[in-house]
Amino acid sequence: MSLSVRTQTLVVLMILGASTSALGSLFFELGPSKVIFPEQTNPLIFSHDFHIREENKEKDIQGQGLDCDFCHEDMETSMLSSNRHIPDHEVCELCHDDWIGDEDEPGDPKDCARCHSDISVDQPDLSEDSPKGVAHPMSIPPPNIKFAHGSHIESGIDCLHCHPQVPKKKLAVRDDYPTMDKCIACHEKLNISSECATCHHEGANGTLIQNYASGTLKPQRYYISAIHDAHFLSDHAQAAQRERALCDSCHTPNDCMTCHDGVAWDRRYHPAAWMAQHSIRAKQNRFRCQSCHQLQSFCMTCHLQSGVASYGSLADPLARRTIRLSDRTDPTSPPVGPHPMREDGWLDRGSRNFHGAIASRNIRSCASCHQEQYCIQCHGSSTGRRINPHGPNAQRLKGSLAARQNARACLKCHNPSDSRWR
Repeated sequence: MSLSVRTQTLVVLMILGASTSALGSLFFELGPSKVIFPEQTNPLIFSHDFHIREENKEKDIQGQGLDCDFCHEDMETSMLSSNRHIPDHEVCELCHDDWIGDEDEPGDPKDCARCHSDISVDQPDLSEDSPKGVAHPMSIPPPNIKFAHGSHIESGIDCLHCHPQVPKKKLAVRDDYPTMDKCIACHEKLNISSECATCHHEGANGTLIQNYASGTLKPQRYYISAIHDAHFLSDHAQAAQRERALCDSCHTPNDCMTCHDGVAWDRRYHPAAWMAQHSIRAKQNRFRCQSCHQLQSFCMTCHLQSGVASYGSLADPLARRTIRLSDRTDPTSPPVGPHPMREDGWLDRGSRNFHGAIASRNIRSCASCHQEQYCIQCHGSSTGRRINPHGPNAQRLKGSLAARQNARACLKCHNPSDSRWR
């Protein structure tokens, strides 16, 4: 049974809405970090909505119409995130002096209970002997971050830019702090540094302090490629290759070397005797190896340093060979390597070991050790031995679609003026 047009439209809108919501949750924070802004205890009764809202008698709307700095009066000079900016009794007495008592004449419990939720209205006095007679203090730990309200106010940043929901709420809570994605967006818009150390505390070694009483600081969802979840141990290579500077904010080379020193490797990834068997595993599933290791830089460098590929000058890339002598004490001994040698038919078109056939099937494997200059030494159209790599009837490639779409591949061997490839 076919769906009506209206039903189909609703289904599409639902799918788009769900997709948008999912994507939004990936790139934006789900709330302020509990490590940066620890959990709070605030036993007060208060209404920002009433105090900020403008009074309108015609519409029977009650309000005080107060600005933020009427109660939070020290914000413009505040340069530390540890400043709580919570109004005390002296500020509240400006409007509610009839509610608040003093040491000589304590306030009526009913008046105290207007703001302190843990005061019992049935308590006859406010003596310290009664657990219901003393208001419990607020617990608002200082944020684990560098922040100055004064600098932001001086730059023209309005309170509602960072705390947009507070005027609509009663009591402001920890969730009303801004999230990192909003901070970074504002910094980039105003051309202010968004480096980690701009806001986060650094330790003696220059990396960010990660361990706090409230937990361990880790990249938030804004840095989707670097989320430290359960799979990060196995897929962190992509994040490190994409933005190494981000990793360096928290980690030193010693952190990496605890697993990647080549001697005491982490057995969660490679078993014992890995050096002896890794070549077989690499041939079975080279793409799994490449998820962490770059062939040209990692494998080739290690082979050269370990002597597996020490044949030729290290200063000249064209002189390097991924082979070694079968007998290192005898310079005339035949070379051995990861593929058949010349003696095994590597250069013989009629041999089953001919390198051209193997390169046609898997050029990636060749490129893991060899650069284009190797091939051009023999196959260049104007240099070297000028051996045709295209097989019989090379004229079929002249002016082909491949040549028109990617001329750079042709120009690796042919001169621009060479008429044989145009």
